Amino acid sequence: MIDQDKLTTTQRGKIAELHVATALMAQSAGQISPFEPISDDHGIDLVVLDKATGRALPIQVKAWFLMPDKKGNTVQFDVRKATHSSDQLGAVICVVLDPETLEIKVSWVIPIKDISTVGTDRPEKYALAPSILESSNDKYTRYRHHSLAGMEAAVMAMFSE
Repeated sequence: MIDQDKLTTTQRGKIAELHVATALMAQSAGQISPFEPISDDHGIDLVVLDKATGRALPIQVKAWFLMPDKKGNTVQFDVRKATHSSDQLGAVICVVLDPETLEIKVSWVIPIKDISTVGTDRPEKYALAPSILESSNDKYTRYRHHSLAGMEAAVMAMFSE
């Protein structure tokens, strides 16, 4: 099992970004092509291109490594206000990874424009605290996906908006 306490937040984030990028590419049979910005000073971790339409979508990836001894059914992802703009195009993809297999167990694809309304407003950030339970009916349910195919379909739908 990965000892996530020995990984920096930057390392954990990069692991998640790469998993999201490869999952989107594989699930779309290569139609989605991910790119990594040279800098992420605007909170954008990936730019994904729909090769069929030529449309691009900025993505911010947030990750949580699910530990076996974790109490409770919610996880928290923070979106910094300094890098957030509610009129910006794009999505925040939040993923929960299994630390042993690095499998994406559950994901949420949330349009950036929705972050300020679904997140809890804190002084420096919006806190997103969705339930990981498939049976949950919280305010994040419409964004939640328990398969890579669901995550990819949500991103594909955003290209046509």
